Amino acid sequence: MSLQPSKGQTVVGKREQHKGKQQQQQLKQQRQSMQLLPVIAMLLLLTQPLSVYANRLSDTKLHEVYLDDKEIKLSWMVDWYKQEVLFHLQNAFNEQHRWFYLGFSKRGGLADADICFFENQNGFFNVVTDTYTSPDGHWVRKDYQQDCEVFKMDEFTLAFKRKFDTCDPLDLRLHEGTMYVVWARGESELALEDHQFALPNVSAPHEAGLKMLQLLRADKILIPETDLEHIEITLEQAPVPKQETTYWCHVQRLDDIIKNRLHIVQFEPIIKTPGIIHHMEVFHCETDAHVEIPLYNGDCEQLPLEAKVCSKVMSLWAMGASTFTYPPEAGLPVGGPDFNPYVRLEVHFNNPELQAGLVDSSGFRIKVSKTLRQYDAGVMELGLEYTDKMAIPPGQTAFPLSGYCVADCTRAALPRTGIIIFGSQLHTHLRGVRILTRHFRGEQELREVNRDDYYSHHFQEIRTLHYKPRVLPGDALVTTCYYNTLADTNATLGGFSISDEMCVNYIHYYPATKLEVCKSSVSEETLEDYFIYMKRKEHQHGIHLNGARSANYRTIEWTKPHVDQLYTMYIQEPLSMQCNRSDGQRFEGHNWEGVPPTPVQIKMPIHRKLCPNYNPLWLKPLEKGECDLLGECIY
Repeated sequence: MSLQPSKGQTVVGKREQHKGKQQQQQLKQQRQSMQLLPVIAMLLLLTQPLSVYANRLSDTKLHEVYLDDKEIKLSWMVDWYKQEVLFHLQNAFNEQHRWFYLGFSKRGGLADADICFFENQNGFFNVVTDTYTSPDGHWVRKDYQQDCEVFKMDEFTLAFKRKFDTCDPLDLRLHEGTMYVVWARGESELALEDHQFALPNVSAPHEAGLKMLQLLRADKILIPETDLEHIEITLEQAPVPKQETTYWCHVQRLDDIIKNRLHIVQFEPIIKTPGIIHHMEVFHCETDAHVEIPLYNGDCEQLPLEAKVCSKVMSLWAMGASTFTYPPEAGLPVGGPDFNPYVRLEVHFNNPELQAGLVDSSGFRIKVSKTLRQYDAGVMELGLEYTDKMAIPPGQTAFPLSGYCVADCTRAALPRTGIIIFGSQLHTHLRGVRILTRHFRGEQELREVNRDDYYSHHFQEIRTLHYKPRVLPGDALVTTCYYNTLADTNATLGGFSISDEMCVNYIHYYPATKLEVCKSSVSEETLEDYFIYMKRKEHQHGIHLNGARSANYRTIEWTKPHVDQLYTMYIQEPLSMQCNRSDGQRFEGHNWEGVPPTPVQIKMPIHRKLCPNYNPLWLKPLEKGECDLLGECIY
């Protein structure tokens, strides 16, 4: 039998081959069109905002901020597929300006900054140069690899793009944490043709600035429902005490709107005294619907006993945060026949200058929908317990403290299918410089829940997560905060005051569970043994074995070996776990004292396939756990 194709079959085969080539060519053209789409769409959206092209894409994909808070508008789109960002600037310069720069720095300074210079020649900003600054921030040097790719520039606007990671050791990698955008403009001549020139001075303060923002952020969320109602929960002319730290509580009864079950779909802060409000939270009173809670407006230390049940988080805000919107599949449940109508607003007043006569009415405006969504959402606290059992030695660049949500707690509290985390707010007080929450399943470490390597306590957004992890029963979550205490002469303790420290990740998730708090601290027994050891073996004679923990910590002489001993104790010794319901009670069936910590390895640098020879010149390597990837040593 012949296996050769017949003539007819050959013709058909050639037709199929030709058809296949046509399809391949069409697919190639489609791919090329798709690659151009983000650029075309952004230009259309920005240059013709009122045209037919300004559709829903602009509502969700396009982010914008005013660099000077009034005129210079920076818009950007994140192309996650191509791993690049498209930038557009409006009103950044006029015909008098000779140059404009936009760049990124590690923590807001001009040392080791990554800057794109745009130069005006013949009336147009048609020259762009990728530069970096010297370690002292005084000199600008032309980068050997040019990564500021311009695709639109005229006398009024400019548009350019940059990859997340250029594989250039002189560039800062764009990331999902806090980024510090520096900008300036001037009328002087530049010497960009030189290899190095002095960083130009600006003629007036309004000609330069710094903006903190999350550049690689998830798409904005639209609210699909139209049947929205508003609830306002605010203080009522609360007098701000003339003291550094005050937690002010306001108990309020909600309107009759909550007689029916609703979903919170968005909450917006109402800040009446900027600079004084450090953070605030709304708690629901978790008790029977008919129980009356006395109204109150005063210092939380005198909160009526009946209001102690008001502890289930409904909404929260901290400095730098803005409006938070829930994803369309979930909302925070409120109302219904079994819902108690009382809530407690807690506001942290930070008044370090002891100003007198201040009055505040800050709070929240909450949008609720009568149309219930697929999932009830919840809020959970991860991190460290608010206690002086934890301390940070003085003189440290980035000392780490970790709070654990151990596997036994998630196993006791989470549903079989787990939970989806869609939002996260990282929180410390004044010394926090870096926070991350790591995710473990058995011995395997999964992708991080959230991470901010350049954290600032001035910018504590509730961030919608681009990657939304699923946490299963038996998983562990470890939240680590790094603190800078170089300016301190004594130990800093955990606590509520602004001069104390916290380490918290408020996660927003669905479906809601009874688990409200999953936090830890070192166990009491471990701490007692530590102070005995330090007194008897390390000759720290100021320690009183039955004395206050805070006083004992502050009598220790914080030499390098003593700092090492403290760090080792915190990462190796047993924990006191707060695996708590919203009423403050721990989950039953376990002894939550003396729990072993989740073993966490210090992470070595990740070998990136895209950049095999990546070696940032000004960053120190991570060797034996001594320094992290930022070039900031742990201690």
